[in-house]
Amino acid sequence: MIKNELTPRLDYQSALEAVRRLIKETLLDTDELIQAMMQHLTLGTGKNLRAMLLLGSAMDEEGLVPRDAVIAGAAVEILHLATLVHDDIIDEADIRRGQPSLQKKFGKKEAVICGDYLFCIAIAMVAEISNHYPEKLKEFTQAMTKICLGELRQFKHNSDTDLSVLNYLKIIAGKTSALFALAMYSGAIINGSSDKEARFMGRIGHNMGLAFQILDDCADYEADVVVTKKSVKHDLAEEVITLPLIFAFLKKPELKQRIRQQQLSVVEINEIIAEVVNVGGVSMAHDVAEKYYRKTKKMIDTLPNKHQQQLMGKILGRIWKVEN
Repeated sequence: MIKNELTPRLDYQSALEAVRRLIKETLLDTDELIQAMMQHLTLGTGKNLRAMLLLGSAMDEEGLVPRDAVIAGAAVEILHLATLVHDDIIDEADIRRGQPSLQKKFGKKEAVICGDYLFCIAIAMVAEISNHYPEKLKEFTQAMTKICLGELRQFKHNSDTDLSVLNYLKIIAGKTSALFALAMYSGAIINGSSDKEARFMGRIGHNMGLAFQILDDCADYEADVVVTKKSVKHDLAEEVITLPLIFAFLKKPELKQRIRQQQLSVVEINEIIAEVVNVGGVSMAHDVAEKYYRKTKKMIDTLPNKHQQQLMGKILGRIWKVEN
């Protein structure tokens, strides 16, 4: 097993590769009842951004990463995977990471159980190292609570054409930023940082997560399925209100009435998408994402650990380049 091969400290690239191996090994080392679904999940490869952030936050002055960070990084990615499985059930998405979604291939009930199983695996992995950080386990459970509440808040605001920018930001703060913040906070704790230093890292993750999600929401109005590797324009089809649409409502309030129509056709959806772009909804959302990007960069530039500063800047730049 990969965990038995880990040295007390690893260089960043070796740690990241170990995280990827551990995720795959953990998913495949499971009961035969759920093995087919787990094997399917290994076919799609994610960005592993949250693990990257955790490893970078755990990096010491020599650029080395503690063994516990590898286990925690894999746990955070598996937790993220659990949320994606449940997301796809709620959204009835057909594609995830370039592959048929779990609910599409195996059915909704099976996917619910698999998502729950992934949550259990993530918690078990955290529990494995929690004796080293007995007072910090609550941070993991609190992040899970925020994620669930973020999803519920989004669901309750589906079709809410009066959704404000502030409430949108509250939704994505739970849905996305909570896990980015958890990753960076956890890495800092594993590195032996003070609680104050760890919370600063968590705030970097929070702001980075906001920028990431806003850009991802913009992509639904810009990209095609080859680029996003997921169902395109699905937010609008599923009546999910995101920032580009909120800004479009401000510019052209009559769009609200069109969105309130039941069962929009493909033609109507494409017309609304074009209108959102034309009135500047997407560009205005990009401006907000850029604000969080710049705020995050400014915080990263203050990090005293140059290894962390360089890596975090690189990850942030990748998010901005790929998602923008």
